[in-house]
Amino acid sequence: MTTTAEQQTISIHNPSPGAPILLATGPTSISIKAGSLVEIGDRTYSYDRETAIALDELVPGRDYAVGINAMGDLFATVANDNPLNGDFFAGFHFAPGGNAVERKGGDSVPAINPHSLWDIEYRPACPDPRGMVRVIAGNIVWVDIYLLGVDHAIHGTSRFGVAPATGSTLDLLDYKTAKSILEGHGKRLLTYDEFRTAAHGVTERSSAANRPRTTGLDAARTSLYGLMQATGSLWVWGTDGDIDDPRPSVFGGSWIGGELADSRYAHLDYWPGNSNESIGARGASDHLTPA
Repeated sequence: MTTTAEQQTISIHNPSPGAPILLATGPTSISIKAGSLVEIGDRTYSYDRETAIALDELVPGRDYAVGINAMGDLFATVANDNPLNGDFFAGFHFAPGGNAVERKGGDSVPAINPHSLWDIEYRPACPDPRGMVRVIAGNIVWVDIYLLGVDHAIHGTSRFGVAPATGSTLDLLDYKTAKSILEGHGKRLLTYDEFRTAAHGVTERSSAANRPRTTGLDAARTSLYGLMQATGSLWVWGTDGDIDDPRPSVFGGSWIGGELADSRYAHLDYWPGNSNESIGARGASDHLTPA
């Protein structure tokens, strides 16, 4: 990874390049894999054995960047800014609740999301890797953990604890607007196949009791990959996935009509000009292809 003049050049050797260099060893613990090597500037650090990364008390809903301090110790710090613009080589998200394990949603115990682990070579292709999880939907796709927020220009498209973007909290959030917002962040809308895979594991045919006021935990509708408010909260804009003529679509259902809302609930030819309080958006990114 080549950096700006203010940064040092960072490169890594990952013993398992088909996966991130980090390993979640527990809900609040993380390590670098045995056989890893990290070069930062003119310094080289090698790890013959799995090595734990020092963590302070983790804050639920925050992203963390992993680096090596002047003493040569691995550490993680809250990633208030894009970690790719600093001297960091990897990162992860500490979620406000655990992922689903069946089709009954997740829980309310904060935990490192193992699907959120990334490094400078194994990450989403978009400019900022924060707030995303890796989903295997045929190919690898990275999906935003949280619904798009109204303050996306400041905090990015996937932020815990912010007001979700809808047609009532923004001037407009029709298909064209949602698509344009996400493209401005180097992301795109999900296809139907990507959405139903990413949302798998939620409590099907159920919804939140009310319109969501903030992005965050709704344990019953957390997915296997850790998407929060994945269904039954807001419809999200997407496409039917056709390569030549993708149709604007909406997925997942909202808090209205919860008996239908689930991971497979979709309108694949929905009116693209619609904009209202029950439709939001969620971003996606292709997987980085090494040069």
